[in-house]
Amino acid sequence: MGEIPQVGEPAPFFAAATDGVERYSLDVVAGRWIVLMFFGTAGQQAPADGLALAIQRRELFNGTDAALFAVSIDPNDRAQRGLVNSDPGIRFFWDFDLAVTRLYGAADEANLQPCLFLIDPAFRIAMSAPIEATGLVLDRLEKELREAPGQEAQLAPVLTLPRIFEPEFCQALIAYYHAGGATESGFAKDVDGRTVQRIDTFLKRRSDVFIEDETVIAAIRDRLEKRLFPMIRRGLGWQPQHIERYLVSRYGDEQLGFFSRHRDDVTAGTAHRRFAVSLNLNDGYEGGELVFPEFGMRTYRPPPGGATVFSCNMLHEATPVTKGERFVFVPFLYDEEGARIRQRNLGKVAPDLRGNRQQRRAKRDR
Repeated sequence: MGEIPQVGEPAPFFAAATDGVERYSLDVVAGRWIVLMFFGTAGQQAPADGLALAIQRRELFNGTDAALFAVSIDPNDRAQRGLVNSDPGIRFFWDFDLAVTRLYGAADEANLQPCLFLIDPAFRIAMSAPIEATGLVLDRLEKELREAPGQEAQLAPVLTLPRIFEPEFCQALIAYYHAGGATESGFAKDVDGRTVQRIDTFLKRRSDVFIEDETVIAAIRDRLEKRLFPMIRRGLGWQPQHIERYLVSRYGDEQLGFFSRHRDDVTAGTAHRRFAVSLNLNDGYEGGELVFPEFGMRTYRPPPGGATVFSCNMLHEATPVTKGERFVFVPFLYDEEGARIRQRNLGKVAPDLRGNRQQRRAKRDR
């Protein structure tokens, strides 16, 4: 049985089954208020009453500002009682092995303790209560939504710096993209214990060109080491040592290019990553901004030749490009500890990723 998370502590991340998704990761919905209800089974009176009250007040859960996630350990809730997800803001997790329920301290080997948690947009515990106090938690949520202190005023812990690449170098990289034969961009995902690459235009619409020219690679690395690395050490207290991948990416308005909310270090094949860099190569487009939902909905957009640097563990998204095209250089940075993690996890990476250009370059970047 896990310890019950206390007010002020980060809520534990987990992934569990829900209708239509075998492993739904709760952490990607950070950036809004969440009621996480461990009701256990609707076959008992108190849990059924708590769940019914939450559903009765569904107007609180519009999916954008707040959402309800209810966790069941009883297969009958799904098979006989007909509990189903309800858009936009109500979803059920099926936790029949009690893994998630125990993670949150809501059950041990012998007892179920139905309860619920109010999780704030930064994915921290704001309130916890037994299932009988569901009304109090919902009242608190309503109050928070009504008072909405304005997350837009909050700043995410990111570093934005101009003048990393000069205008002529930005244009040279864009030209390299046009000459390079772009491919559709995928994303890393763990499947059956291995990190594989997936392409899903519902989650990401971007095209990439990997840089193979050694002269261009050397020029990029020289600029990053002299102009960016010292400022990361000064501003973020960490020294980059290795660069993962050299590629130019394009988000175009013809397909509303975007990358939905994600974290960059959550698979075995990406666990070594420490900081991500988003270095814009052009302007003249609309949309295409960075958002860090756990720290508010303020948007971030470095100037052409400038970079925004952020932790790979921060939830972030690239908003759709609605006009024009955005070109961006997007490496990951890691250190010697990360290099050891990368080497240790190499056997967990699918051959199609292990053999690609960014993996082959790992040795060169040491």
